[in-house]
Amino acid sequence: MSNYRLSARALIIKDGKILLNEFDNGDYYNLPGGGVELDESLKDAVKREVLEESGMSVHINEMVYIYEYNPVRDGHRYGAKGALSHVFRCEEDHNIERLLPTELDTDPSGTSVSTGCKWIPIEDLKKIHLEPKINDIILKDYENKSFTTKFLEDIH
Repeated sequence: MSNYRLSARALIIKDGKILLNEFDNGDYYNLPGGGVELDESLKDAVKREVLEESGMSVHINEMVYIYEYNPVRDGHRYGAKGALSHVFRCEEDHNIERLLPTELDTDPSGTSVSTGCKWIPIEDLKKIHLEPKINDIILKDYENKSFTTKFLEDIH
């Protein structure tokens, strides 16, 4: 068994708002997504996780960010197991009816609980606690209308 967790996440921006998974009633947020199951591709994991967390079906576009959590480098902030996250730009599939979310997440420590996905005005990224801290990167790419694949380092 690997000492790294593979995850897939969605970057969904629509009408000047970004879809984020809220934890502890706004104490912090992250992009919708989560762990890749043994029999899944990265894209299948994004679709499943977004559906579970938001009730929304999505089309998967390009991969925009890859980031790593290394427990030693990052001071064991999220525990002893590393993680490699892949973020895809996605958009809602309007041909499939939106459902109710079926799962609320807990953070890796098990102490914080998701209070659901919420549409947040993109300009609010400047002042919210997003984990990992990629607020400025998302805002810059959004403002430049240029999302290209980037490996993000030193963001934890």
